[in-house]
Amino acid sequence: MILPKGYLDAGRAEYLALDVPTLRAVYVKLHDIVAYTVGSDETDRMIREDVADDPSPVDWIMAVKGIKVCCERCRGTGTYSWGACINGRMSHSAPCARCGGNGQMTFDDMRRGRAYDNHAIQRACSV
Repeated sequence: MILPKGYLDAGRAEYLALDVPTLRAVYVKLHDIVAYTVGSDETDRMIREDVADDPSPVDWIMAVKGIKVCCERCRGTGTYSWGACINGRMSHSAPCARCGGNGQMTFDDMRRGRAYDNHAIQRACSV
């Protein structure tokens, strides 16, 4: 199925205009993006916590896009540290690129991280 242009950045109103099979395909794609970062079971648990008692397909999509998780790269501090450990401190540090220095990853952060990982893998395999 061909997904509509701009489906990742669409809002509730744009999703309401789509038919149910398209909404299901969008949900699966969004679920895969989040599951890449936190795992499928954890994604399902967080989505179920967020949806109402009688959810519509759009509610499921909005629940996926609303997920926020603690960044594993910087452990929620917003600062990524690397290098040699000298006197209990790492020799280099910078704002975390995975979460944008926030310490929490939003859906857009997860999407960007997955795209970069795919780019890095492709670049490494083409050598």
